[in-house]
Amino acid sequence: MYFLKKTLILVFLVLLMVLPDLEVQAQKSSVSNTLLGKVICGYQGWFNCYGDGSTVNMWRHWAGGGLHSEDKLPQPGYLTFEAYPEVSEYQKESLFTTGFDALGNGEKAQLFSSHKPGVIDLHFSWMKQYGIDGVALQRFLGETKNARYKVQRDSITLQIMHSAAKYGRIFYLMYDMSAHDTSFFQNDVLHIEKDLGIFSSENYVHQDGKPVICLWGFGFTHRPKEPQKSLALINWLKAKGYYVIGGVPTNWLTGTVDSYDNYIEVYRAFDMISPWSVGRFKTNKEVSEFKTKHLQPDMEYCKVHHIVYQPVVFPGFAWSNWNRGTVNQISRNKGDFLWQQVYNIKSLGLTNLYVAMFDEYDEGTAIAKIADSYFAVPTNQYFLTSSADGTYVSSDFYLRLVGKATKTMRDELPLTKTHEVSLESAPIWFRTSFEGGYDAMPVGLLSTGTNKEYTVVCKVSGQKAATGKSSLQVSVLPNDLPSGSRKSVVLFDVDIPVSDSTLLNYKVYPEGSNHPCAFVELVASDGSHFIGSVTTDKIKQNGWNSFQFNIGSWGKGKTVCKIVVGYQKFKHSPPQTMYIDDISILEQK
Repeated sequence: MYFLKKTLILVFLVLLMVLPDLEVQAQKSSVSNTLLGKVICGYQGWFNCYGDGSTVNMWRHWAGGGLHSEDKLPQPGYLTFEAYPEVSEYQKESLFTTGFDALGNGEKAQLFSSHKPGVIDLHFSWMKQYGIDGVALQRFLGETKNARYKVQRDSITLQIMHSAAKYGRIFYLMYDMSAHDTSFFQNDVLHIEKDLGIFSSENYVHQDGKPVICLWGFGFTHRPKEPQKSLALINWLKAKGYYVIGGVPTNWLTGTVDSYDNYIEVYRAFDMISPWSVGRFKTNKEVSEFKTKHLQPDMEYCKVHHIVYQPVVFPGFAWSNWNRGTVNQISRNKGDFLWQQVYNIKSLGLTNLYVAMFDEYDEGTAIAKIADSYFAVPTNQYFLTSSADGTYVSSDFYLRLVGKATKTMRDELPLTKTHEVSLESAPIWFRTSFEGGYDAMPVGLLSTGTNKEYTVVCKVSGQKAATGKSSLQVSVLPNDLPSGSRKSVVLFDVDIPVSDSTLLNYKVYPEGSNHPCAFVELVASDGSHFIGSVTTDKIKQNGWNSFQFNIGSWGKGKTVCKIVVGYQKFKHSPPQTMYIDDISILEQK
């Protein structure tokens, strides 16, 4: 009884915190809170940390910790998430230190708690910044049977309402549930109506004048087989005036594989159908096959039976850290995988889209900012990064990509077969420490000199490293390299605009000489080169030397299109092996 009273007090305090702001925001703007023509992202909001002040107070969804246990913090061998979040923009009070080693850049390995209001606020500010309409907030019915979790989920719900109003975004509830616990579900809906009041928010999604609720889980073969109870719950919601979406199996239409065979009456009762497709295809070829086998027949059936169709897309998938799956199991492929799904859906004339998911770091499907490279993940534990496929992709790329998908779905931009979204963005335009599976990696590194008199060989090597375990080894064959000979080897193709504050950084390790003959150079789209001037008498041999150049005076207004290694033979300097590491191009803070 004491705990129940305490939890009710907490809910009351949260209400006091958010409701005044809601009144102010309601006076500021009006949003389009209908569902048709919108791109909606699934939103978990389920991450907790020990000491975050929540009723859960544990490392939840980052690790499988117990209640009020500091010993169960995330660490190697004890974690339940795949993609590491990019946390540099979070408030200090929203971050909590883990048991992992420091990140590749030397900063502490920290994670955020969704319980902290600043976290959800930041996420919704990203949605506004990148042009994403809103979210479907997940509500897991089973966990709300526990009073601690229920209070936490209620708190997240109220924060979502607050941030949606603040940033002009929309949201609706998406129950993850089975139909066998009818009374508990009905009581939870009544609780939300009475105690939280979110359905009256102008930012809560309404369709056909009705508040929207999604029921995810009916008909799946791994859930209880309860068609009559499922149908009764749908009809109960509709009788109360709700617009009901069904999060249904991929094969709902045929009643096979992941769907029970006697649920078609249940599926037809929904106002909108949203078949789950995550993990159902792994390549662009399979994406196209999915269009033929599922999207087209699903859409045609829904049209005949007056059901609105909401297909699901996802950027990639992996869960090796907690489910022993394959690392980078379904590759993101620089956004091409997600865009192929968007293209197929829009080409059928559809305007609705559900993105799985906004903050799903557990299974590596998050479009929210994730670590871009080895610099942004703990050095003693594997994590998925945005550049895992070997090409540099910025931490915010998938937010920008979904923002373009949003505009494309509502015909504000033309539909294109390729996404045409820049892989890079400020303030970090590019960085790599040559760590395979984390970083941008050079390919085809073999360059022949004039008249085939010598060959410059660049390869990723584990012999020396400034950060991580690898660097770029640069050597020349044969040893009779003519004095004054020079050759450039292309490392990376990029597309980076230069401002007056753009910096180039890298590190060099000359082996056996303090007169290095290999340097990082930049090539602009106009053909001009940037070669930084290095004072050789200050370079130490057999050790790492750090270089930094402001390239604005050379290239302001230009676009860097290639990052290369330039190798030059100087007089009285024998050919040598060198190592290059930690290349970055960024905007000066």
